[in-house]
Amino acid sequence: MATTSIIADGTTELASSDFSLAAGESTTLSIRGSAGISSRVSIQFKDSASNYADFGELTSQNSVVALSAIGTFRCVRRVSAVSFGVDRS
Repeated sequence: MATTSIIADGTTELASSDFSLAAGESTTLSIRGSAGISSRVSIQFKDSASNYADFGELTSQNSVVALSAIGTFRCVRRVSAVSFGVDRS
């Protein structure tokens, strides 16, 4: 899979579109740009009632995460003092 931007660079809170993983699929999520100490992205799981629950997190110290769970997910960039985005590959 090619690397694509799922959240454009910015400083405001912004959610990505939902993305799904089926059995045997995986994806890598990463912070793009100069992540600062306040840079934080919540990785959320969508349950059967269409509610989102925090599942994981990207930060400046943990800027790459690999997912291999079945389900529907999204990322939410939290307000930050520095501009950054999120990539998926």
